[in-house]
Amino acid sequence: MNKQISIEDALDAFRKRHGEIADENVLLRAQVAGLERDLAAARAENEQLMTAATDPTPAGPDLATVPAYPNQERA
Repeated sequence: MNKQISIEDALDAFRKRHGEIADENVLLRAQVAGLERDLAAARAENEQLMTAATDPTPAGPDLATVPAYPNQERA
């Protein structure tokens, strides 16, 4: 393994691999940005659902005040 290579060959190989790594890095950063955006949206939706689940305000009419049958008066 003592074979020497020319500086030109080494530089060409270095430049090629460096370009590949740079391209991969850009793609990975784009994926991370998309995942972070999805995570932020999921967290916001989760917060809304948690707030709605713990909100003391009733969502509909108070069924205790509605007669069992619409035409019947309360006693």
